[in-house]
Amino acid sequence: MIRTNKESLLEVALIGEITHPAVEGSYMTAWDGTPMVGMGRGGIVYNVKVGDPCFGWAWGEKVEPGASADGIGKDREKGAFRNLSCIGNRVKVIDGEAKGEAGVVVGKRGYVAGGGHHVVIHFEEEALEKLAIGDKVQVRAHGVGLSLVDHPGVRVVSSSPGLVEAMNLEEVEGGIVVPVTMEIPADYVGQGSGGSPVESSNWDVQTQSPDAVTALKGLKLGDIVLLRDILSAWGRGYYEGAATVGVVSCGASSRMGQGIGVSVLMTSRDEGLRPRIDPEANLMNYLDLGGERE
Repeated sequence: MIRTNKESLLEVALIGEITHPAVEGSYMTAWDGTPMVGMGRGGIVYNVKVGDPCFGWAWGEKVEPGASADGIGKDREKGAFRNLSCIGNRVKVIDGEAKGEAGVVVGKRGYVAGGGHHVVIHFEEEALEKLAIGDKVQVRAHGVGLSLVDHPGVRVVSSSPGLVEAMNLEEVEGGIVVPVTMEIPADYVGQGSGGSPVESSNWDVQTQSPDAVTALKGLKLGDIVLLRDILSAWGRGYYEGAATVGVVSCGASSRMGQGIGVSVLMTSRDEGLRPRIDPEANLMNYLDLGGERE
């Protein structure tokens, strides 16, 4: 068992609310000039869940599985919701018809129209049917400050202790072996460079070039992936030899430089993170969620 400092972490309550879908006021233009209405960003998406494909949704644009929430109140309060929520945290609906229903954080997204951010939440089917836009949710935030005691070169970002323990990490000399469904080269990584804090947003893996689409076509929402030569410690950018492990939190994009969203889970600037390909490395299995894999 990899040793962590989970006993010393604070657990705090955060309040957010289910967002309304975010679209431009007119048709958006795809990378090849095709007009479209980009659907699936924010709000409640009834028929897309963790484990489902990233591609293939008609007029879908960065489709987020389940429900998406953002912070409420002043900017600092919104910032707390966006930065302190961690993948794997438990969520409770606190008003509306779905009051008392439980969910779990499965992704984090930035670059939303109007300057918003989304914390993506999985709910079971019955709860999702009761949920309404504007319903308030409380996240039991646990994971900020998490560290791997014997691996100080690896920084854990926005991951709950429970998720880290479920990921089947293996210790080897000088590093950690992480099961991932895919290793993605820096060439395919687009929007996200320069962004900070790392906890509140994501990387985009570009989905326009035919070779990238072919390479990425099998990716599923909730997949754990490794971004090669990408550092996401105290900012995000290219760094030769670095690696970022993240979770696929939204689907493909039709805009140049944008694409499949990857929320950061851990990062290292040396050989601290080493991938092992495992097609079952998905939140659906680690957090016992719904969805269907092909």
